[in-house]
Amino acid sequence: MSRSKALFAGLMAGLIAGIAMTTVMLLLACFGVATPLAIIGDRLSVFIPPGPFLALMGKVGDYNHLKQFGVGSTMAGQLVVGALGGAMFGLLMRRDPARRVTGVTIAVFVLLPIIALTIALWPVLGTSYVGFPIPVGRVVTLLGFALSVFVFERVLVGGFHFVARPNVAGEAGEFSPAIGRRALIVGGLGLVVAGGGIALLRKL
Repeated sequence: MSRSKALFAGLMAGLIAGIAMTTVMLLLACFGVATPLAIIGDRLSVFIPPGPFLALMGKVGDYNHLKQFGVGSTMAGQLVVGALGGAMFGLLMRRDPARRVTGVTIAVFVLLPIIALTIALWPVLGTSYVGFPIPVGRVVTLLGFALSVFVFERVLVGGFHFVARPNVAGEAGEFSPAIGRRALIVGGLGLVVAGGGIALLRKL
């Protein structure tokens, strides 16, 4: 598989996986589960001195607008990181895109993010919007995040294999109509999931 095709397939799969992961987080938030979309901003806010924090809040309007800005920034960051992660995955898989590397992808895209999140956000992991005690809140938050990154990993791998699989007739055309149709299907599914995520966001 050429570098450009692998990059394209991975980038698209990563972006769609990022959208799916974000939608899962929004769905969990509807049930009162704390997700990185909200608690990353809470964690970072403690490192901002009161003066600059109040000035920033004044620029965006009030605390609610600042919170919305933080959530939106986190969502955008997740999509960018997801797309970049997908691109790297595509480049690493280009020599043999059909091979299965489930153990590696679970370790890199599920276990590693869970460990990183636990270390970075430990002080706010116990956040609960339904009144759970802090220890229980931590478990619920981590389980929700584990589900989210697992969805990311599965959508990334599945989407990449779907877009990048060889044509039945052979490898004559790198960007044949068949590849284009697959990319269009994956993109369409991504738009549907994104629409669901936007609907959930409006309910929060």
